[in-house]
Amino acid sequence: MSGDEPNTPRSSVWQGFLGTASVVAYALLFELARNLVLNSFGESAAVKVAAGTLRWLSVLVVAVAAVYVGYRFLQRYREKARTARELAMIADLIEPGPRVDVAPVPRPDRTTDERWNDPLVAVLRDLPVNDFETAALLAVLAAILETEARLSEAPEERQFTAPTVLARLVERGVVVCLGVQRYCLSKEPGQPTKEEVLAGPQWRAALTALVRFYADRATRWVFALDSVRFAAGARRWFDAEEPVLRELVSQCALLGAAVPVNLVPELVRIGDALDGWYARMGKREHHRRVAAKLSRVSGLENLVAQRDLVRMRANLLRERPRRYRPRNLSTSLAARWEHRAALRLLERRRPLGRGRRGVDLAEVAAGLEAAWWALPREDVAGEVCALINLAVVHLRQGRLDAAQDRLELAASLTRTGRDPDGRAHIRETMGVVWWARGEFHRALRSWQQALTGYRALADDPGTARCLQHLGSAMIVAPEYGATLLAADSTPTPEQVQRQATGWLAEAHRLHRLHRLHRPDAECHAQHYVAQARSTGLVPLDHIDQWPLPLPDPAIR
Repeated sequence: MSGDEPNTPRSSVWQGFLGTASVVAYALLFELARNLVLNSFGESAAVKVAAGTLRWLSVLVVAVAAVYVGYRFLQRYREKARTARELAMIADLIEPGPRVDVAPVPRPDRTTDERWNDPLVAVLRDLPVNDFETAALLAVLAAILETEARLSEAPEERQFTAPTVLARLVERGVVVCLGVQRYCLSKEPGQPTKEEVLAGPQWRAALTALVRFYADRATRWVFALDSVRFAAGARRWFDAEEPVLRELVSQCALLGAAVPVNLVPELVRIGDALDGWYARMGKREHHRRVAAKLSRVSGLENLVAQRDLVRMRANLLRERPRRYRPRNLSTSLAARWEHRAALRLLERRRPLGRGRRGVDLAEVAAGLEAAWWALPREDVAGEVCALINLAVVHLRQGRLDAAQDRLELAASLTRTGRDPDGRAHIRETMGVVWWARGEFHRALRSWQQALTGYRALADDPGTARCLQHLGSAMIVAPEYGATLLAADSTPTPEQVQRQATGWLAEAHRLHRLHRLHRPDAECHAQHYVAQARSTGLVPLDHIDQWPLPLPDPAIR
């Protein structure tokens, strides 16, 4: 523990105190002290009380250690069960391949025949979205047909299945293929009316099937974002489907009381998945807009925990969440409230010039620490996020020991493979600490590990930051370039700086690509490129040679 932050204990303190060797040593020490007391002072009543106290202390140490071991065993068991569930959830996912640019299929103009009466097509017409991937459309059609079969007086006479109905709709030109595995509605009936359709069970069944289909897919793919094997495919899936998910939430919010009550938790699942995706890509504005629309979904007010979480994401929650059951969810929401309040304070009170009040970093650090203490221990990602932000605040305070302490604690939470993206962020921030300490080789090693992890997880914003760290470091200190470049001979400073300009060019490209997602992000890559150009160097406009990879065993 750093000497300047006595209020935040490390988990290693308890692990050291309750380790096997320590428990045996303490028990033997208390027993030895008891024997010494008896042998030195005789059998008086006071001595017997002291000796009995020492014996009970040794028993207490062993008992506490046994409880701790049992607790750790239970935690490991729960962790294995959680990991098994998540692996089973994503094991059969089929990753989308890289996108191939082809000429877009022209979207047909939708026509309406006011005399045409078709209840099934009318249901498709009045769903929140009218563009479907094949699996989603088949799920919707199957739900409609099953509902009609249940309402029919002769369900055994059912002749059509979802694939045959889809084939008939395509043959009639009612739905048109927009490309591989995607359809849109091109013809719609005038009858029955929208009010009649929304009042019918077929529409509710179809909407439930549609939302549940996308909720299941989004939940699985957001877990896949933290898997090295599936991360690139998960990103491609969200790139393609995020507009559909966002539109689905927006349109359901406009339906008002027509949304079935049992569908609200499914919409919350979609919101959770989008929140994870936006957090990964730094799309804060999208994050808030979707949460604001989700907060207007009818029926959400009956789900207290989900309501508070959605409102918090939309910055609409004006007071700390109240306590309710389950307690771990309640405390988690309260911790996130503290965390967000501290970050808002940090953003709102930046030093903006003479006479303006600067940020009170001590107050921000206290808020982040309170959030970390309140988080449930099983919320590893939340703990890691709070500790990284706390370390960044300590860096701004110039308290390098405290920052390193928080990052080491966060690293200990992720050494078993939990939250790999958070671990890469830990390595990135630790590189800043080492650089500030003058430990340049350690800083470069940390950034190499972070870059390797970010690339494995297809995290473009993280990749851009690490390329900027390494590129700017090589511009100002090219003598360390042999650490990062593969070469048969030691590269010259000019060669190192030229490669660094390629890294900075890629960082600049990625920053520009994501500028709409983070309008306040500052990219200083061009500053260092200009510095290299001032020496007569011709900079690269692309990466010629990536920094050497340095895998982190915990990112897998």
